[in-house]
Amino acid sequence: MMEGYVRACISLCLLLTCWFIPVASVHIASDQKLQPDSDAPTDISTSVQSVTEVNSRQPPSADTEREWLVCSPCWEGDACQHYADYYAPRFLVHATTVVLRANSTGVVYRSWSTDEDLGLTCPLGPGYSARCPCAAVAYQLFAPPGDHHFQLDAVTGFLTRNTSMSLEDGKTYTYKIMVQSIPVAGQSKDLLFDLMDLKIYVSPNFIMKIPWS
Repeated sequence: MMEGYVRACISLCLLLTCWFIPVASVHIASDQKLQPDSDAPTDISTSVQSVTEVNSRQPPSADTEREWLVCSPCWEGDACQHYADYYAPRFLVHATTVVLRANSTGVVYRSWSTDEDLGLTCPLGPGYSARCPCAAVAYQLFAPPGDHHFQLDAVTGFLTRNTSMSLEDGKTYTYKIMVQSIPVAGQSKDLLFDLMDLKIYVSPNFIMKIPWS
């Protein structure tokens, strides 16, 4: 009978041992999962901020650089590669008559023209020809063959008398003056221009009249 009691105690001990060990291991494993990892970040906002700081240190993209690109006057496009001359030069008057005396010298007429590129495409101010090529103009005189009585300054538009050739009293000399945009490297369109008719009458009574004076 004593032997049976000993066997029963041994069996009970084995049973308790098999049940206790798995339960203890489960609790130990659970405790380990609840402990924070010292290497992992615990603040989400800190992680987001670090990513933002990294992105802010990246070099600017091509789109960002394009936003800061400022083209010179008369040029446009993503890389300022297109020449823009939107407005043609225009004479203030398209027909005029100048009365001179036969012995007149110096400037006898000045060509007046405007170009709306100056002020609309380009800023106003002195020295615009260097800063605003699409508003700069050149003048040209068209005379009958063999007529060299007058000469025109291409930049100022001043018409002056050629004293090496005499004027005839009572005669009217007819000309055309053209104002035209200045050609620029990279321009693909035709030059814009305007024309005016000019008559110069030589008065036998020595009456001199210049419209712009």
